[in-house]
Amino acid sequence: MRGAHGRRGRKAQATLALAGATMLGALSVAVDYSMEFSGLKDLMSSPWAMAFPFLNFLKFDFDGVPIFCATAFFGLTAGLLASIIMGLAIAIRAPGLVELVGAAMKALAEASTMVGAYLALVKAKRARGLWLLLGPLARAAVMCLANLFVVPALFQQPLAFVVGLVPLIALFNIIQGSITTYLGMAVAFAVVKRAPHLLPEDAPILRGA
Repeated sequence: MRGAHGRRGRKAQATLALAGATMLGALSVAVDYSMEFSGLKDLMSSPWAMAFPFLNFLKFDFDGVPIFCATAFFGLTAGLLASIIMGLAIAIRAPGLVELVGAAMKALAEASTMVGAYLALVKAKRARGLWLLLGPLARAAVMCLANLFVVPALFQQPLAFVVGLVPLIALFNIIQGSITTYLGMAVAFAVVKRAPHLLPEDAPILRGA
């Protein structure tokens, strides 16, 4: 009997995590589309575009905040699923190959951020704010490496040119990753404070609390 109850409990938790990841992934899509078509992405990114006009295709947003919440509430798998949902939704509006690759890169960026953030959530007992830097740092490392392969192949740029851009690519991803993780943590803690009954008992956000 205990085994049956245990299996039903695990199945219920898996169903809850899937539903939560899907809902928060959809919320991330809503954030992305609203920011894109309202011009908020361009407005938010205007200081970056003025400083580095040759990298004005890199835009800041709040897309990753719901994805972070999926990770914080339901685990790494939920965060990765939410990242994929967002990437697919961005790909739907892509008019060509460049934009399709951009959608895949965006999904990869958020997914890599979630890997570092998840480690911070489950391992940090103290100084969790400092541990959260793992998310932006993981994102920066993965995206610098990805750009070394993608940009020369897609835009026919020499590898040496892309290597020269790596510090700026890393800077952008650290800033964007910090927006995702630290704003996401603030939102997640607000939910924990006001509606902890909505979260599973093993939610990563609760482990260090």
